[in-house]
Amino acid sequence: MSVLNENQLLGASGAGGEYEIEQSLRFNGTDERLTRTFPSAGNRKVWTWSGWVKRSNMGANQYIFNAGPFNSGNDFEGIRFVNDDTLRGILTISNSTIANFSTNAKFRDPSAWYHIVWQRNGQSYKIYVNGTEQTYSATTFSSNPDGYISSNTEHQIGARLDEANDYDGYIGEVNFIDGQALTPDSFGETGDYGEWKPTEYAGTYGTNGFYLPFEQDYTVEGFSTVTYEGTSASQYIGGTGFSPDLSWFKVRSTTGNSQLYDTVRGASSRLVSNATTAEATTNNGFAGWQADGFGLDSGGGGGDVNTNGRQYVAWNWDMGGTTASNTSGTINSSVRANQAYGQSIVSYSGTGSNATVGHGLASAPDMVICRPRNLATHWRVWHEGLTNGTYTLFLNSTGAQQVQSDAFGSLPTSSVFSVAADLNTNTQPYIAYCFHSVTNYSSFGSYSGNGSTTGPVVTTGFSPAFVMIKRTDAVDNWIIMDNTRDPYNPADKWLYPSGNFEEYDGATRELDFLANGFQPKAATTEFNASGSTYIYAAFADTREYAYWYDQSGNNNDWTSEGGLTESDVMLDSPTNNFCTLNPLDEGGSNTVSEGNLQYIKSGSNFGPMRGTLGVTTGKWYFEAMRNSDTDICQVGVSNNYDISQNGGDNTMASTGGIGAAWDSRGYYYRTGGSDSGKNTFATNEIVSVAFDADTGKIWWRKSGGSWQDSGNPETGANPSFTASGYSELMPFVNGEAGGGLVANFGADSSFAGTKTPQSNSDANDIGDFFYPVPSGFKALCSANLEAPTVVPSEHFNTVLYTGTGTTQSVAGVGFQPDFTWLKSRSAAGSNNVFDVVRGAPYRLYTNGTGAEDSPNQLTSFDSDGFTLASGNNNGATYVGWNWKAGGSASSNSNGTITSQVSANVDAGFSVVSYTGNGSAGATIGHGLGGVIPELVINKRRTSASEWWIVYHSSVCTGDDNWLALNTTGALRSGGESMYDVSGFTSTTFGVNAGSGVNVSGATQIAYCFHSVESYSKVGSYVGNGNANGPMVNCGFFPNFVMIKRTDSGSHWEIHDIAREPNNVKTKLLNADQSNAEDNNANSSVDFISNGFKLRTSHAERNASGGTYIYAAFAESPFKNSNAR
Repeated sequence: MSVLNENQLLGASGAGGEYEIEQSLRFNGTDERLTRTFPSAGNRKVWTWSGWVKRSNMGANQYIFNAGPFNSGNDFEGIRFVNDDTLRGILTISNSTIANFSTNAKFRDPSAWYHIVWQRNGQSYKIYVNGTEQTYSATTFSSNPDGYISSNTEHQIGARLDEANDYDGYIGEVNFIDGQALTPDSFGETGDYGEWKPTEYAGTYGTNGFYLPFEQDYTVEGFSTVTYEGTSASQYIGGTGFSPDLSWFKVRSTTGNSQLYDTVRGASSRLVSNATTAEATTNNGFAGWQADGFGLDSGGGGGDVNTNGRQYVAWNWDMGGTTASNTSGTINSSVRANQAYGQSIVSYSGTGSNATVGHGLASAPDMVICRPRNLATHWRVWHEGLTNGTYTLFLNSTGAQQVQSDAFGSLPTSSVFSVAADLNTNTQPYIAYCFHSVTNYSSFGSYSGNGSTTGPVVTTGFSPAFVMIKRTDAVDNWIIMDNTRDPYNPADKWLYPSGNFEEYDGATRELDFLANGFQPKAATTEFNASGSTYIYAAFADTREYAYWYDQSGNNNDWTSEGGLTESDVMLDSPTNNFCTLNPLDEGGSNTVSEGNLQYIKSGSNFGPMRGTLGVTTGKWYFEAMRNSDTDICQVGVSNNYDISQNGGDNTMASTGGIGAAWDSRGYYYRTGGSDSGKNTFATNEIVSVAFDADTGKIWWRKSGGSWQDSGNPETGANPSFTASGYSELMPFVNGEAGGGLVANFGADSSFAGTKTPQSNSDANDIGDFFYPVPSGFKALCSANLEAPTVVPSEHFNTVLYTGTGTTQSVAGVGFQPDFTWLKSRSAAGSNNVFDVVRGAPYRLYTNGTGAEDSPNQLTSFDSDGFTLASGNNNGATYVGWNWKAGGSASSNSNGTITSQVSANVDAGFSVVSYTGNGSAGATIGHGLGGVIPELVINKRRTSASEWWIVYHSSVCTGDDNWLALNTTGALRSGGESMYDVSGFTSTTFGVNAGSGVNVSGATQIAYCFHSVESYSKVGSYVGNGNANGPMVNCGFFPNFVMIKRTDSGSHWEIHDIAREPNNVKTKLLNADQSNAEDNNANSSVDFISNGFKLRTSHAERNASGGTYIYAAFAESPFKNSNAR
């Protein structure tokens, strides 16, 4: 992510007073982690961890949070996703599993945020997800020992202590409460749509408690430190908070030189602080500075700043930003000076005699570091703590101070520093870095060691973020410590700028960063020998917060390791859920990473994949950067066609998809064919995609240039392709073996750290895009989705109840139902349906042909449910599915047959009663308010032999096409004509003279439905014959789904979240059967935040090439399904 538009950050209260989580931290499953070791143990038996997670790659062991020595005894405590996508809390001591709590539920929705609360309270764990305590397949807790969470051993977020099983995905808003066992209500609440949403934690944290909102301060001044991992490839390192002028690099994980780059000499000029080597101008991995950091590349194999897999630190200074000529000395100099922060870069050419050089500061420097650029010689350092102006130190040497009258010669003044022969060889170019103390920012001074583990307190006037120390009276190393590599006391990770050694850590060199200075905590000769003199340079970090900072007030800050950088701070959050690529919605074998934004086609052939967010209306924009020249990649837009069937480079044309993709070779692959002769796009080029979901128009451009085909999204002119016949459009990518790209839907314009972010936002000031967004177009995220017009729970709901054998009221529906469908679960029993138009006592049952009767069952529809008579079996369990229509029926004369209609126009549902006239081509008014019904379920009320006749718009294209709800039969074709398809209009549905729908004088009841955005979906899908079945996008988290195969016999299968709140769903009821509920793995399906995913290859749900219809009703819209 980049420096953000301030409007993007809504603050703690958020828009409209809602609590907002503004960002998250992305982990890539490759040793990226935050680490901390507490100085002392807290409560190791009572604590609470709360965090929000959004998963990327699944099906693997991935640790979210853990602690322990992880020694030969396998001692650790942690919570992880298991390879079956359940959650497990575990405590192991001496190779013995003390605690093991494993959830029954599986969590494998990459488009959703999960709120996880993991609590220990003595000899018990509890795991809550989205406000609900989980049920467990294992609940072992064999004893009550002290655990490792809140101990003084290492803790990690996003990885396991042995650097295995690392987390892949996003984590947001982490709270750890030491000493309290809290419930989810301390961190969240249920919203208007039934979603679990965050609230601000208002309690206390305890000694080892912490709060990590993963915020990043983009307005740092003066100095900052960043850490990162090398890649030997182009990458962007952000988070400095300014555009640096001086960057000092040191490899940490192995030996390597300390390298300095500055803006006066230029990005291609490298000096080494640990050697006398002259300046080198070869490309060595450094690519220059950016607004909030710097770029790296593959030059010299990454050199000593970007070698793949190595860990680095970079110390950065803001030296003023503008280079100017300075004539204050006897030698003219070029100076870049930051007077406010007392630091400057000075370049000059020697004259061969004693001289003075202007430094550009407002006060005399307290430290000057100087050397010739082209000669192999020492770095000279003058420091105010040395004996006098003739004494110097060598930065590249461990030597003590020495008299060198041919170096600086005399003390600097407020305008110049002096140079003698060794720093003024005729015509030689020199570089100098000058600093003076600035209140609350920098300090340059000296102290005497005491040889104790309680060293002298050195007062700087601020809390240092960086300290460099050198013993002056004897040979010893220069040593650097900083609070980015070591954010908590005692700091014990040190580097030597005078040597090429790797980073060391250990108790032999410990130092505390204090609020007003620092204190050595070891008797090492390098900074605390008794009676020895030391000089130091200390700088404050002026940032208010960083993604590793604890903001609880405890200052329990963390260390960023393994390649985590500021580029991993993402706008994607539980309160604004951004689109990503969707590994559940793909064809072929693909690999996704970087928070499901990076796509690589693995294996042979092509592998299409869609995004997690589909839209039916509005103007939308996203970007994709090609990141591999190995083979072909494509980027575009498609409908929700059967992507799992694949189909090669023109998969949409070959499998019936609607949409188009731009191919890197210079083709458009689209519905119906392809177009050649288009522009190509190469590695690191960015493709912009704009599309209008209302008109189907799609535009492309590359590298921010003109839109392809002279298009103009802002005016709607000249689209490269116009789609038609779709119900929704979604981002689409495709590639051949090795082809890859990184997508940006508005959460990361650095493209996973490979580009310098540009921070362009959309029409609503949302998002982080590389190129300007066309006017009126928006990022694909939940905040930009229209507010739902229907609250699902006010129009559909599922209730469970247990029969009493006597009259009983069933409440909890949330409204007065007009259509109720009851089914026994624990024993065989009919699927009984009741509606307000026929009247409460009158029953029909969907699993048979029986005529309407009035058994002693449902007797009334009530304000919050319904009342049952004694016809319910005592102790039996039941489910009730309830729909709201329009209450009492009204006459409707829109058709050739007058009907009685109870209609809920908002929710797209009506109950229609009519009397047949026996005429072909008759029409009946449905009352749906100007929308054509997509599903009609029709039953002759007075006949004991007539079937339930079903029309479904996805498959019933002719008058002789129909299905029977009471049988397993396939779609009828070529037989009796039931519905008149031409009679389906915005006001009527049509019937012919079929015996099941229009016998003269026969009374009929029909239930009519059409899809309503974010509430209901009537649709179809094609099976792929794989346990990794099709992903069916609905635009909401379902409450109820009914599925039927149409090209072969199968049951009408019903799933709902009341009977099975967790995934995977296997509890089967069939509309065409009276059987009791069956827990059948062959019916496995997951409900996810934007639809459902088949998890079986069984022919009745997912035969290869099989055609299936469905009707789904929402629990919550996708906009509000971030935590379901």
